[in-house]
Amino acid sequence: MQPHPPQATWSVPALATSAQTLDLRAVSLLLDAPRDAAPARAMLHFLNALLPVEFISLVSHGEELPAQLEGHAFHAGTRNVTRDCFTQYRRHFYLFDDATRITRHMRSQARECDTVTALHLRSRDVPDAAWRHRIYEREHLTERLALLYMPAPRTAFSINLYRSESMGSFAPQEIERVLAVSPLLRQVHRNLVGGATAHADMPTRIALARARLAAGEVHLSARELDVAARIACGMTADGIAADLDIAPSSVLTLRKRAYARLGIHDRAALARRAA
Repeated sequence: MQPHPPQATWSVPALATSAQTLDLRAVSLLLDAPRDAAPARAMLHFLNALLPVEFISLVSHGEELPAQLEGHAFHAGTRNVTRDCFTQYRRHFYLFDDATRITRHMRSQARECDTVTALHLRSRDVPDAAWRHRIYEREHLTERLALLYMPAPRTAFSINLYRSESMGSFAPQEIERVLAVSPLLRQVHRNLVGGATAHADMPTRIALARARLAAGEVHLSARELDVAARIACGMTADGIAADLDIAPSSVLTLRKRAYARLGIHDRAALARRAA
């Protein structure tokens, strides 16, 4: 594979300060995010008080595949392309992404990291032609600005901001605005990861539970994580079978294996592991 241009990166310490004036209404939306069933949507509205952003995608990066927790479009009536794009990305393209390398390094650290790493990728610099065509060109996206951070030990996340072609590219001063508020976004999400997810929707709860189980000392296979996360969130064996499109007997086998690896015997113990 030919070497590709490096994606532009910045490192922002947790105590970074900014002289910019923030919209009080936007800040109030951001502060309400821990009580919102879709906190990334609150982040998107907050950011649009600073600069135009069309799409946001909140992603967890675990041992196995990345998982999308939320994806939203800012403008009403705009098709939300984030889920379809992430499905394509997760199948193969994440392997070409510097975000994968950075979050793997973050997760190798034994303790929480205060720093936010920002990663800017323009569509013309996407290192894989199929990735560039199927996501950026097909959906008319110009670029991505990703904020990568680890709000809890061995638990890495990214906030991915996308612009449509009608918005043009991120200007240097706009990137500076995002960098200036990135520690605030990280802190808001840290509070969420700390346990304020009781009112989140089921896909978000499952993705967070899976990320926490994957971050533990005991290694579970990808399918064991899928089943265990759903059990921890209260789903029945039949519900899990339908959700994963597998037989109920396979769910029971995977549950038995996961319990044995974790040294537990019931759902309550599993839920504590995922909390």
